[in-house]
Amino acid sequence: MSYLGFSRRWAAKLAETHQLDGEKQSVLAYAIEIITLNMLNVIFALLLGWLLGVFWNTLACLLTIAAFRYNAGGGHSESPWRCGLMTIIIFPLLALAAGYVSTWSGLYTDILSLAAIGLGLVFVEIYAPVEDPKAPIVSPARRKRLKNWARLIMVLLALIIIGLRFGGGGKAAEIQMCLTLSLLWVSFNITPWGHRLWCFIDGIKI
Repeated sequence: MSYLGFSRRWAAKLAETHQLDGEKQSVLAYAIEIITLNMLNVIFALLLGWLLGVFWNTLACLLTIAAFRYNAGGGHSESPWRCGLMTIIIFPLLALAAGYVSTWSGLYTDILSLAAIGLGLVFVEIYAPVEDPKAPIVSPARRKRLKNWARLIMVLLALIIIGLRFGGGGKAAEIQMCLTLSLLWVSFNITPWGHRLWCFIDGIKI
């Protein structure tokens, strides 16, 4: 389960302190590694966003996608390194794109926002929550709870996008497009096409 030596060493020390068996130590090592790598991915994505002058846009994209994926799930890379690299690249790119798209005519940004909201609602109903084959959702109650939370997050994001549209002022248009583009990305990720994209990325020989 574990990829890196540091997670095994930390888990071994914690297991010795708390007298955990080998199976629990392996789970702990995996958890330490995932949390550490995710934190590093976020830090480096924000750092790249800052270097590109879109720190706050990048943060808005990160928060939007994190809120959605936690309950709806979605496609992802089997390699933590590929996953990390894509995270570091995709979020600042979405932030840059949001800044550019926000300069379009209000008609076009409205159409894009409505498309993101509509597709998000439809895809959540059809596909969410997306199961990880390594951690299937066996409880019907948990599946229903995740579905309901995904619906709620989707509705909240839609309301925020609409509120930003009519709120005006400052960076409202840019943040609106950050949420819109992020919503399109995560909605795509819970579809079979999103899974195929990640399978293609994992198949690239490096």
